[in-house]
Amino acid sequence: MPVIYKRPKSVAAIWSRRIGYFALLLLIIVWGFHRFGGFPTPEAVGVGLVASTIAAFGLGLAIIGLSMLWVIGAKGGRASFVGLCLNLVALLPFGLSAYRYVSLPQQYDVSTSEQELLNWLQEPKHPQSWLPRGYSGEVLINLKNTRIYSQLSERRYQGAIDRVYQAVQDIVISEKFSVVSSEGNEFLSPIEAEPQSKRQTQSGENLGIPTPTPTPIIRSGASDSTAGFQGTTIRIQLTKKSFILGVEQDVILLLTEDESATFVEMRSATRYGPHDLGINAELINSFLTKVDNNLLGIVGAN
Repeated sequence: MPVIYKRPKSVAAIWSRRIGYFALLLLIIVWGFHRFGGFPTPEAVGVGLVASTIAAFGLGLAIIGLSMLWVIGAKGGRASFVGLCLNLVALLPFGLSAYRYVSLPQQYDVSTSEQELLNWLQEPKHPQSWLPRGYSGEVLINLKNTRIYSQLSERRYQGAIDRVYQAVQDIVISEKFSVVSSEGNEFLSPIEAEPQSKRQTQSGENLGIPTPTPTPIIRSGASDSTAGFQGTTIRIQLTKKSFILGVEQDVILLLTEDESATFVEMRSATRYGPHDLGINAELINSFLTKVDNNLLGIVGAN
């Protein structure tokens, strides 16, 4: 009498796929609420860690399902493979974050300089919830370690401060920074977006993108001593959401002019946790590179 072998089913394989779908869906939902809604960062990080833990459990079940397929020929190989892929995708953000946490300096406040003029105009105050800074003292103490990022440096431009201020203004508008406060720019045109009705081409087609405001001019009433902006110092405090994750960053720009050049320095800080995962340095480098491109031809030696 022939023996018919009946393959067993792998319960681990089936559940690995289910868990993978759940963990990935949970990550997408929390990312969407955090990036486009008002879901606070500490809570979003907490839910993300829970989802990553669930995905790690699902990954283990997928490995068990594949091993059962290999050893006893259990059904569920396709489910195990799908579960393996889903859980690995769900674990990818955690893995990248962990790599950056270990490989980059543990800091949340990055600056091109330790000047006191880079202090905040309005001190950012945000409740840390379960993501404490992890440092003793005030935030500014951490500025002593900011030069670890050797690629960060202030910029020197062979031009008047009004020209440099115009370039900064264009980038602030185009990159959708929000202006919190400013000082020293009383005689320059303010940083603000033009009404959309004016952002049209010569043919009348509305492009729907920010257009730089006209070149800054001295307002009426300015004295001759301010006409050249000699020794002028301008500080602008901004906020910005990172493009992918929507992490909020506080930024301050410092523009100073001497007799022959204008200097631009920058500071950026994340609002929660002891580590910025490198996004502050990336923001500063990206912004100053855009200023360089805008002022191409008048960039001096740093």
